[in-house]
Amino acid sequence: MLARVRKALDENQKGFTLVELLVVVIIIGILAAIAIPVYLNQQNKAKDNAAQADLSSAKTAVVVKMLEDTAFAPTINAALPTTVYKASSSTSELNVVKFDKSAGTFCLSAKSASAAAPTYYVTNSTGITTTAC
Repeated sequence: MLARVRKALDENQKGFTLVELLVVVIIIGILAAIAIPVYLNQQNKAKDNAAQADLSSAKTAVVVKMLEDTAFAPTINAALPTTVYKASSSTSELNVVKFDKSAGTFCLSAKSASAAAPTYYVTNSTGITTTAC
């Protein structure tokens, strides 16, 4: 009985050769080498977009705070108080660059937590830009 099974296995050898397995491993390696950098770049783009969203929300929060609290005067070149707006973990810094209460103008900056770490700026009258105000 055992001899008959062994003979059948010898006649109908099934499986992959070592060369075929190596080709598959090489193809998987090439695909991983392409996909991993693309994935990491997507993470950085997401962090940059989150920093821009934080900056836009902080702009709205500052305008509301200026309207609600006439005594509001944040420290210039310092972090925006978390009582006004708390940034997400994708934003490493959220600062008040300029603030003029009498004119009702301000400039905020946000630094992304991505690898490139760009800094974005927004004023009370402009949209988000990378140009310092």
